[in-house]
Amino acid sequence: MAFPKLTSFGRFATKFSSRIPLPLALFFLASWLSASVALGQTVSETTGRPIDHAQIGKFLKTYCVECHGTEAQEADLRLDNLKPDFSHATTASTWIEVMDKINLGEMPPEGSATPSVDEVATVAGWIATELRHAERNKLGAQGKVILRRMNRAEYANTVRDLFALKYLPGESPETILPPDGTAEGFDKVSVALMLDPSLLDKYFEVAQRIADAAIVDGPPPFPTEKMRLEMEDIAENRAIRYLCASPGIDCQEKAIVLMQGSTRSFGVMKYPGLREEIPVEGMYRIRVRAWGEPGEDGKPVVMRVQQNHPNADQQLLLEKEVSETPEIYEILVPRDPKCGEYNVSIVNETGFNISSRVGNDVRRKQQEFGEAKDFEQVMRLQSRQQLENLTWSKPNPDAADKSKLRKLVVDWLECEGPLYEQWPPKSHEIVFFRGEGATEDAQYLREIFEHFLPLAFRRPVTTSEVDRVVTLCQSELNSGASFHDAVRTGLVAVLCSPKFLYITEPSTATETRTLNDWEIASRLSYFLWSSMPDEELFALASEGKLRDSGIILDQVDRMLADEKRTGLTRGFGAQWLKTNEFRNFLPDARLYRDYNEKLGEAMVQQPLAFFDQVLRNDESTLAFLDSNWTMVNERLAKFYEIEGVEGDNFTRVMLPQDSPRGGLLGMAGVALRGSDGTRTKPVNRGVYVREVLFNDPPNPPPPNAGEVEPNIQGERLTVRERLVQHQQIQSCAACHRTIDCYGFALENFNVIGQWRTQQDGEDFRGRNSPAIDSSGTLPNGKSFEDFSQFKSLLREQDQRFARGLAEKMLIYALGRPIEASDRGLVDQLVQQMQQQDYTLRSLIHGIVLSEAFRTK
Repeated sequence: MAFPKLTSFGRFATKFSSRIPLPLALFFLASWLSASVALGQTVSETTGRPIDHAQIGKFLKTYCVECHGTEAQEADLRLDNLKPDFSHATTASTWIEVMDKINLGEMPPEGSATPSVDEVATVAGWIATELRHAERNKLGAQGKVILRRMNRAEYANTVRDLFALKYLPGESPETILPPDGTAEGFDKVSVALMLDPSLLDKYFEVAQRIADAAIVDGPPPFPTEKMRLEMEDIAENRAIRYLCASPGIDCQEKAIVLMQGSTRSFGVMKYPGLREEIPVEGMYRIRVRAWGEPGEDGKPVVMRVQQNHPNADQQLLLEKEVSETPEIYEILVPRDPKCGEYNVSIVNETGFNISSRVGNDVRRKQQEFGEAKDFEQVMRLQSRQQLENLTWSKPNPDAADKSKLRKLVVDWLECEGPLYEQWPPKSHEIVFFRGEGATEDAQYLREIFEHFLPLAFRRPVTTSEVDRVVTLCQSELNSGASFHDAVRTGLVAVLCSPKFLYITEPSTATETRTLNDWEIASRLSYFLWSSMPDEELFALASEGKLRDSGIILDQVDRMLADEKRTGLTRGFGAQWLKTNEFRNFLPDARLYRDYNEKLGEAMVQQPLAFFDQVLRNDESTLAFLDSNWTMVNERLAKFYEIEGVEGDNFTRVMLPQDSPRGGLLGMAGVALRGSDGTRTKPVNRGVYVREVLFNDPPNPPPPNAGEVEPNIQGERLTVRERLVQHQQIQSCAACHRTIDCYGFALENFNVIGQWRTQQDGEDFRGRNSPAIDSSGTLPNGKSFEDFSQFKSLLREQDQRFARGLAEKMLIYALGRPIEASDRGLVDQLVQQMQQQDYTLRSLIHGIVLSEAFRTK
């Protein structure tokens, strides 16, 4: 991968001439020039793949050449001399046209000899496979790992570890930088990680923010303060004393009792000297002293704490069952001035049904205002009766008896912040490692970057590299900048340097070479942590010990025990399992009322928590095919009807013997992904199973293949019945018979992943809905009657699963596609996994010890 030409940089420098000081622009220029020379790469030419063309040639001769041969070339298409050269664009496009036409049944034409479904499947599959090989050859580099830049997650993690920063929501570079390109399903493949002037614009913006956050001037602008609202103050505060007049709220001498609605902080809790409660973005501690009084139904009282943030995913702070004795509930959360107030409310999850003894007066009001089905509506009706002074009717005593209702008693609310772990922050101490006493010393300026540059560039640096940054900073000082601002300028330059942005492994030779210890340290850390090496890896690299196989394996085990392994979970795990696609379609709120934003978030996090559990405990990856346990938090546990789980953190639970929730395919997020909001999509689900579990994507559909249509008026066909009809079309059957069976097996899971035995969604409701049929026959000829039998058949394909997983992780670790030369390595990795219970650790050990991982 080449760096931008000088002309590109010139346009970049011109674009920012109004914002970047001339010395900084010159530093960028010197960095790019030196990097282009030092890091230049030689990309090898791709080689062709030997192909047995005889069977395909026979197919073309039998069904195609009569109309597209020597004597006739209908539609200007000739196939008798078509070569199997998929690296040539024109030839490849002709093969694609052949594949599309036979898949659509448009060729051969009506009246001609027609190929069988098996023949169509064979030829279309061969063409699709060759196209994938050609694409991989184009993306690959004959087994070599070529230069690549950090993706945005790696950039954010590297900055985090370099400066010991903690990001608040929306502040991480990952949320500011644009999405990265992907290849082979991952954002780690070098050819997809291009760098252009528009991206450099963002890097400059992000680098400025980082430098401003890392270095501080003086004491914090807003010291930590504690603000409290005692409930007895409500009656005296004009802004919120109206709460006491609400029928669903009782104001006591030293507490407020909520039976509906909420109490809030607005108008009382203000930061000293300001009109707002939150003076600046930061971490805040919210505390509530409260307890619950269960009602007639005996169900626990649930308290919800929310903030008025414009972003929906930052509104809910806490939702928890409260005890019957007073307790202090504490939340540590990021907040900013956009949050405004926060409020505490009681949650009526199931509603309060009106007693059958409610009098006719309330019944008439129900008809006027709509059917009242919970206590809040009852209170609203009674309140309106009072306002209208309805003397001809009195509220029914049973409906107004508050002793029967659940109550949340709130004593006080408190907000403390902004909170600081230390001041100046750790990042400031990292940069000014000798303290502030020598901030006017030119030698100290040099020492700062002699200390910082090796960490940022992840290798030893030269004197000239330090000189360039120090000269830049000195020019800022000569122009009147403060010492802090001069160092900030130096940090911006370093963070925009290609030597920081790229995973650098310089090579000018065409032959492979063994990586040095510094390069191995970076490969390890960006593979397992998606971040820079830590102090121990740097120390081992400086001692020349990282080429020792035993030491490398020890480091892998140490790194997988570290919390930073979440980089592998959220990097490899999330992209392998496609969790970012789980919420592509929001469920229809009218049909699926159990679904909400927080439940959707839990569905996304469950497979990641499952992956981390398998990784941390060195368990078999076959658990993804089936398991007797899963990972849930309180919200997801209730959705799955699993008892005894509390809190937002995911915990491991054993599943009942008949539970369908074991393994990846029993997770609600997978079902949600394979739906369109109103109905399930078995084809989509089948493609997911093949891609994720086996790294075996089906052939691409022909153009305008379309979706299975919804029911037309008067029909009540299930999705399965409509797909079976679709398969009666001979040209469609070839593809669908290798996909749909996997999707049919998951039909017991509805749109939001609830287990069902009868059809729901679309026009299906009630007891008379058709029964779910989840039977099918796999491409290998083995049949199943239900989801349980289907998972048993999946477990029989353990080596197929291991091969797909090994291929995926090898792509992720090397940052390049799998090539033909990797076949032997993949075989070896699968064998090693089989011998060690198919663990992720055994796969990782095999990869890091391989020649492919340790050579350039």
